[in-house]
Amino acid sequence: MTVDNPHPSQQSPGEPPAPAKGVYRSAATAVAIAWSLRLIGLISVLVLARVLTPRDFGIVALATSVLALIDIFSALGLRQALLRIAAPERAHYDTAWTIQLLVLTGLAGLLVAIGPLAAWFYEEPALSLLIAVLASCFVIDGLANIGVIDFERHFDFGRDLRMRLSVRLTSFVVTLSAALILQSYWALVIGTVMQSLLNVAASYIFHPFRPRFSLAKRGELLGVSLWMFLASAGQTVHNQIEKIVVGRISSRNIVGFYAVSRDLSSIFTEEIATALNRVTFVTTARTGRPLSADPERLPSMLGAYGLIAAPLGFGLAATANEALPLLLGSQWMMAAPLLSIIAPACALYAVYKLIVITLQASGDARTAAFLSLAGAASVVAVTVTLGLNGYGANSIALGALVATTALLTSGLIVLSQKAETGLAGLLTAVARPFVAATLMLLIVQGLDTGNIGPLAAMAIKVPAGAAIFGIAVIALWLGQGAPDGAEKIVIKIVRQRSSQFLIKHFARL
Repeated sequence: MTVDNPHPSQQSPGEPPAPAKGVYRSAATAVAIAWSLRLIGLISVLVLARVLTPRDFGIVALATSVLALIDIFSALGLRQALLRIAAPERAHYDTAWTIQLLVLTGLAGLLVAIGPLAAWFYEEPALSLLIAVLASCFVIDGLANIGVIDFERHFDFGRDLRMRLSVRLTSFVVTLSAALILQSYWALVIGTVMQSLLNVAASYIFHPFRPRFSLAKRGELLGVSLWMFLASAGQTVHNQIEKIVVGRISSRNIVGFYAVSRDLSSIFTEEIATALNRVTFVTTARTGRPLSADPERLPSMLGAYGLIAAPLGFGLAATANEALPLLLGSQWMMAAPLLSIIAPACALYAVYKLIVITLQASGDARTAAFLSLAGAASVVAVTVTLGLNGYGANSIALGALVATTALLTSGLIVLSQKAETGLAGLLTAVARPFVAATLMLLIVQGLDTGNIGPLAAMAIKVPAGAAIFGIAVIALWLGQGAPDGAEKIVIKIVRQRSSQFLIKHFARL
């Protein structure tokens, strides 16, 4: 399908694509998308945190946590179901779009109805109107063009990048302008609604497919997507329960600290995993083979995720005292203890999400669903128990960290059984980067930089942490006999790039 088709509304989006880009190039593009979007998101947080107050962020965080729980019921797995169909017909896309619109419209009405209940639960009257306004995003999102899923099917991440960047940049400008004018949390609400409106418009501008109302393939799509829905529900509960509990027992300022700490941590860890998972899902689903047919790639894949997420998450935790005043301003300093716990938890959870997506893409969505639901249940049990017994936000964050560590370990055990491969290989592939990151965290936190200011301290701690992590990872890898894995691949790539650079350099001489 091409954008310049004169009759795009008559064309089926499932047509065979042009030759796909290489997987590595697609993965790099997907990461570029995530980094570009999250860079804008990071800048948005940094700027808005200096304009608005922690209380403003806290009130909006309470509203969005309610929306996220209701949004669970919209995660029917339609996207994944479509991607797993080798040659989808137009009816598949039309049915997915129709179900999407009907479900999201119904959920919007439900949100409006429960808004007063949420205001009573959190003892925050403003939530009733706030939730009602944000509920409009559900209806708007339901209208989005389902055809853009072909960007993933065809590895056309370049067009996807242009679409997403245009939406995010425009909504950022709107949100910032509203914040400067209104000086209240309504700026965040306006920005959220505007982003939904822009996303719908862009989806029709960047893709020629025009959906129609149809439920012809509902049985096929919903049958595949049920387990996807349960897995998504489990992950949503896992991500939101901490804010819900903290919101009930703490002040709005503490909720704001918690929410922003979570956002910052997610930018550096989970968002990268989400980008890579887009490529992982499509490439794994296309093979149509069970995990046991290619177990050797799993340690390398998991290790590669660990090499990305671990140093970023643990590095953010190690420099929390410097990063927060430098990035957000002095009013956010009290969030440092929370950030030092939440960031490592997000890094661990990023690797866990790869396990879920791998199971789903290989055709074992049922196991992925049970794993996610069990993980959500464990986090709910831990955080609610701590909250009911009078523990504060820091203890809840620590409890969630422990539960997430256990969840990742359980996921590795399940994955080893499904792939019929050794558990030790998977555990060590993931453990090496996280052990190295923990060592880096302890050493960097122990560095005494005196009173030189946050910027100067970061200039010392960041390169020191990177060096410590790199040395520790290589030492652990060599200590285990230099097994096949992500470290070997990285070293090979570095050697090749270095050789190419030297050859070009000396050739010019």
